[in-house]
Amino acid sequence: MPDIYQEIWNADRECCGIKALAKGTEINADLKANGYVIVDKDYNRNRHHRVLIEMVIPASKQASYQQVEKLFNNYTLDQTKREINTAEEEREIAGFIRAIAKSQPMLVAKDYISKQSGRKLYEDVWYDLIYRIWFEQFDIGGNRDLSGFEHVILGEQQEGRAQGYHFWYKYYVDERFWYNNQELDLINFLGLDGNGDRHCPDIVHLSYEWNAFDYEQKRFRKLTKPKGVFWVGPSVEGLMAIATVRFLPEALAPKQATINGAVYQLKLFRSPDDRHLRTFYPEFIGFT
Repeated sequence: MPDIYQEIWNADRECCGIKALAKGTEINADLKANGYVIVDKDYNRNRHHRVLIEMVIPASKQASYQQVEKLFNNYTLDQTKREINTAEEEREIAGFIRAIAKSQPMLVAKDYISKQSGRKLYEDVWYDLIYRIWFEQFDIGGNRDLSGFEHVILGEQQEGRAQGYHFWYKYYVDERFWYNNQELDLINFLGLDGNGDRHCPDIVHLSYEWNAFDYEQKRFRKLTKPKGVFWVGPSVEGLMAIATVRFLPEALAPKQATINGAVYQLKLFRSPDDRHLRTFYPEFIGFT
């Protein structure tokens, strides 16, 4: 049986995801047509080093990235603070879910979950499931109004540290953040982890400082990420599809994935009541 995670990855590449390439790869017409991002895994660079040095997203795939960017300013950075949830933000979330729920990677995930569980996932049930796992807010102790989407895709502040932040495109945007018509590099590169993934551009283990923009306070906060990781290339719906399959107990999905010849441990943590995803990220194990 094919690896469900590879199936989702392949479906995502067809509609939304782009290919991660090692620095020095020759760019041909097919790569230009389908999109790519170049990963520079130079372990000896300074804090101004950019890990993701070039990106091309074809017009046919840009809607996914434009859609997710609309949500970037919807969340309070400090996870101990309550969210201010506006009607406009709820409409943006609803539009985002409608857009991704029928995407190819999400439909592969939906079909797999239905077959594994024996439960028919009608359109409204599928929509509600995505909302509950990713966007329904919950508390953990003194941490307020948390959500899987904010943590995994955008990142949060816990005192002086960055938490979550496992979406490569958000990292790419922050390396080229625009504020008041000025381009700012919000990332100070600290180093790459020697995790054996040097020859695998699909994943990056790294440490960095993030000059996070607090949209509520309208100021920047310097946060440290001593150990970070993200896949490079999958769209937000591709990443969410893989995590959703891994999250649902009824999917009976494996805890490891083999994608493009690389083996990953899929790390996942849940909210205390088991209803929501708290965090999700891959750890590189090796090659097959």
